[in-house]
Amino acid sequence: MLSTDERLTLETRLGEAKLALHRLEIGQSAVTLSYDGESVTYSGADRSSLRAYIRDLETKLGFRRSSRPRGRGVIFG
Repeated sequence: MLSTDERLTLETRLGEAKLALHRLEIGQSAVTLSYDGESVTYSGADRSSLRAYIRDLETKLGFRRSSRPRGRGVIFG
């Protein structure tokens, strides 16, 4: 179970990560996220890494069951 402070920190990071992804999607060349004294810069080529980070945060917050992306399955017919 997350403490209130941990949850608030993760929610803040999730919001920042989603905003960073949005900025990349609308054409910004690079975005930088900072947390725990570290900085990470994502470029358009890093969208999949940023999406994985968002999935991980959502999993930690209980919004997802797993941080792995769901498969699409196979449809016959």
